[in-house]
Amino acid sequence: MSITALVLVLLAALIHATWNYHLKKANAGRALWLLVYIFTTLISIPALVIADPECFSRITPTGWLVICISAPVHTLYAVTLQTGYRKADYSIVYPTARGSGPMISVLAAVLILGNSPSLGGALGIASILCGIVLLSLKAESPEGGRSKVRTGLVWGTLTGLCIAGYTFCDAWAVQQNTGLTPASFYFPSIALRVVCLAPFVLLARDGMGQIRDVFSDPVKRKALAVVTAGSPGAYILVLYAMTMAPLAYVAPTREVGMMVGVIFGAALLREKLSPARLAGIAAMVSGVALIALSK
Repeated sequence: MSITALVLVLLAALIHATWNYHLKKANAGRALWLLVYIFTTLISIPALVIADPECFSRITPTGWLVICISAPVHTLYAVTLQTGYRKADYSIVYPTARGSGPMISVLAAVLILGNSPSLGGALGIASILCGIVLLSLKAESPEGGRSKVRTGLVWGTLTGLCIAGYTFCDAWAVQQNTGLTPASFYFPSIALRVVCLAPFVLLARDGMGQIRDVFSDPVKRKALAVVTAGSPGAYILVLYAMTMAPLAYVAPTREVGMMVGVIFGAALLREKLSPARLAGIAAMVSGVALIALSK
């Protein structure tokens, strides 16, 4: 894996863990995600057209189809993740979600895309996946006991399935001959997510009240700003990394954000950091090092 791709993925992981922390802290609902999508669309689409006026004309019909498939999956991911954060601890939901997705993504990358890692790369992937297990399955909740842990694992796993779906779809979009760049793929997808999510927010009971609540609550306002900048920013970095390195390497390496998320949960949200989770952090660091040295 090239150093450039590795740096992009690690930076994306740090940004991703940061906006997830603020999202959990805000304890907001679907209205926040709708506002994130709207603001991102209003900023990104005009900027994209100004920077590259021909960007949309180069997209093939297959490229538009992939955008239409990716957007609903990303929307489902956002709703599922937010539900998990309302029902369980950040340090359970986040690592479980970010961990179950790569295991499926790596398998799909090897079987479908033909991304065959080297021996060092395979050992690195295995080390990261071991770290994922240690970080997620050994989590404990100081507030709700085993029941809350199980709830977090269920919602985290459901979120992970969404992650696997959009990761494979998005990697295929930027790696194949679809006329798409990471930017011309991702930002139209964001615009389509507005269409997917808006009915669920606006037609819900007190939907407009939920939107007003985001603007009136200082914590939610801060989360809105951080997620609007951090969510697309982190994922664009990952998409560019996917153009430089195989999905089998990128998918597990970006989950270093799990490690950051667990540390955030322990330091800022007072969630337990057990010896097993420390071992998981060590396994992830070792795995990233192996992938960095692999070809």
